[in-house]
Parts: sequence; C-alpha cells; structure tokens
Amino acid sequence: MTNIFSTKVLNTFGAQVPELKSTLAAVEMKLEPTLTPPFEMLVRSIVYQQLAYKAAKTIHDRMLALVGKLTPSSVLKKSQEELRMVGLSRQKASYLHNVAESFKRGGPLWKYRKVESLESLSSEEITTIFTAIKGVGEWTVQMYLIFSLGRLDVLSSGDLGVRKGVQKMYDLDEMPTPKQVKSIAEKWHPLETVGTYLAWRVLESE
Repeated sequence: MTNIFSTKVLNTFGAQVPELKSTLAAVEMKLEPTLTPPFEMLVRSIVYQQLAYKAAKTIHDRMLALVGKLTPSSVLKKSQEELRMVGLSRQKASYLHNVAESFKRGGPLWKYRKVESLESLSSEEITTIFTAIKGVGEWTVQMYLIFSLGRLDVLSSGDLGVRKGVQKMYDLDEMPTPKQVKSIAEKWHPLETVGTYLAWRVLESE
C-alpha cells in the first residue's frame, strides 16, 4: 500500500501549520492503510479494548480457533457463554454478538461489509453508522478510519496519546482537554490525521 503521508500532504500541512514544520521534519511519518473489512476490524478492536497487547492477542487467537473463519454467522453460532470461555468478558461477548448481528446477511450493515462500500461515505457518516452498534465507540471507528481506510481528515481529540502529544508539540503547561485539542486542530483541517499521527510520533520519540 501507499504511504498516505505523501510529500504533497506533508507540505500542505506544513504550510497550514508552520509552527509544526520543524516537529514534522523530526519524525518519520509513514502509514500504509491495511484496508481491513469493517467487521473483522471491529471484532478485533472490541477484543483488544482495555487489555495489554499480549493478553488481547492470546484471547483473539483463541476466539479465532473457536469460531473458525471469522464471519458474522460463525460468531453468532457460538453462544456468549462459549465466547466467554476463551477469555472474553460478558460485556465483550455481548458486543461481539451485536457487531455480528449488524453485519450478518440481511442485517442493517450487511451492505457495508466490504471496504469498497465505504468509499463514497464521509468519515463522519461512517462514524455515525458504526457507533450505532452498541459496544462500538467513536475512538474505535477513528482508529479504523485512520489505520484501515487511510482517511486524512480524522481527529482523535479524546485519545490520551494525542492529548499528551499536542501538549508537547505546542509546549503547553497542561495536557489539553479534548475540546481544547479540537480548537487547536481547527488549523489542521482537512488534514487532521496528519496532526493526530504527528502527536503520537512526538510522544513515542520521548
């Protein structure tokens, strides 16, 4: 896949936000979208929520071994109790069924099962559609928009890493609130993903 942060994109962002030009030049900006279908990604996100990577991967691998090929129907064939036996919480098992019900054949999101079906939708529209599923929050959809679809207009203002990164980027005395991050990022539009990703990289480089 192609790096979404092309020279043209970075130059445009640097022209819009000149105070971040030197910061931008100091880190590697590279993101190649995975183009993972939404059902698979949402399932993975729910499993990984609030868990350390190693523990989450173990549970995810066990779940895949239990259901076989990951499809809405294969998840729904397993009871929530069976899903809990691989290490999922009661709440997460319920959320996985919610996602599977939404994406099953004839379900409300069946038509959005492929990445290509989302191409004509705005990031805001995709967020509205997916967050209608109980258990899927804005942050989860924002990560999908950035890392799977490679959308350039995504601001994850509530992400702790973004808030800490923005504090460092702008040399702020205190970590900004999500609302303050939104205000700061008005200059980033329509390339909010560049600023979001830059904040993560700045934090990583500490």
